[in-house]
Amino acid sequence: MPNINLNLSEEQLSKATKIATALSLNRSAYLRHAIDHYLQKTEREILAKKFKEASVKCRNESLRICKEFEGIDHIPE
Repeated sequence: MPNINLNLSEEQLSKATKIATALSLNRSAYLRHAIDHYLQKTEREILAKKFKEASVKCRNESLRICKEFEGIDHIPE
């Protein structure tokens, strides 16, 4: 597994250590878990933004098509 150097504030390090201990994890395992959690959260936010943008595009196209059909009085069978 690759290594990185990470500078944390004293408060961040203290909180991470306390939480890791409470979860019976070593600090590195806890920090990996925290990073995984944040990455998943961020990926979901990015995906939600893309879905919203696509929805807006579809909505505008649907409205345009509906307006084209507003004037039709008879639908052929």
